[in-house]
Amino acid sequence: MKKLTPPQRLFLTQILKIRLILGHSKYQEIERDLAKRWAGYWGEIALANYVKELPHDKYLIFHDLQLQYNGIHFQIDTLLLSQNYILIIEAKNIAGTLTFENVFKQLIRTHDDGTEESFEDPRVQCQRLQSLLRNWLVKNGCNLLPVDTLVFFKSTGTILKTNSGDKTDFSKVCKGRDLFNKIESMEQRYHQERVDTDTLSKIGKLLLNQHCPKPIDILKEYNLTEKDIRSGVCCPDDKCNYIPMNFKRGKWICPACQTSSKDAILKSLSHYFYLYKPTMTNLEMRNFLHLPTRDTTQKAVHRLNLQTTGKTKDRLYYLNPEEVFPCVLS
Repeated sequence: MKKLTPPQRLFLTQILKIRLILGHSKYQEIERDLAKRWAGYWGEIALANYVKELPHDKYLIFHDLQLQYNGIHFQIDTLLLSQNYILIIEAKNIAGTLTFENVFKQLIRTHDDGTEESFEDPRVQCQRLQSLLRNWLVKNGCNLLPVDTLVFFKSTGTILKTNSGDKTDFSKVCKGRDLFNKIESMEQRYHQERVDTDTLSKIGKLLLNQHCPKPIDILKEYNLTEKDIRSGVCCPDDKCNYIPMNFKRGKWICPACQTSSKDAILKSLSHYFYLYKPTMTNLEMRNFLHLPTRDTTQKAVHRLNLQTTGKTKDRLYYLNPEEVFPCVLS
């Protein structure tokens, strides 16, 4: 029903890392956050590769479903919808030795040097999602199916432990292909059909229609302004990403890797639209891309067939993010 795509916060953080001025104090923080977001996305990819093996005549599958209940946005990594029940699956990609600590409801990772790192207990996260989804279903008049949860760990090498004497319930936690055993247990538990196929389809379409990603202002999240961002055309080679390229005779030349491109502005325009706003004027484009004149700017964007409104000085350029997505995150 809804395929997995890279999360918006992931590619916004990627752009921010590329565009941040050299030597900025926030660089290491952004780099760490980007690594965590990549790890989370890889966990969701692994989960998606497993659940696609489930019978499509039994389950409707949603990835990265984002809903809103009474002003609260909530995101579900993977949701399985069947005639018998609904299953929320939270994907985790945390390697190492993990201890479930029940007193303070936390997950503790122990590193090789003995230091510890704390995460929120994913079972608590699932309980919160379960409550929000139940409320959402009631509000939308389709509270017809029981909602259950499961925590999925990508790495089968991850070691899961509890404190001595702690009888932690792992019935809703799994690793790798054990996912299928857990789902089979769910099917035995919820063996009764509660809705017909038409009702199931209506609930599925409602979930899809109500999908509403929360707007993200990545600059505000890191307390950054336009002064912290490097302008100029970015090298289209993802291994280089040098800024700025030089514009000569209708082409952009990278002084670092010598890449030459006529359409390098596409990647850089997407950076502007994602970081700042969905429109830009000729002057804003000229300043951001380091173009010499208004005519040069118009010629440069003419080949891209950008959507525009207004005329002359009041003209605004628009860019559909879907058109540039592959240029943003390979």
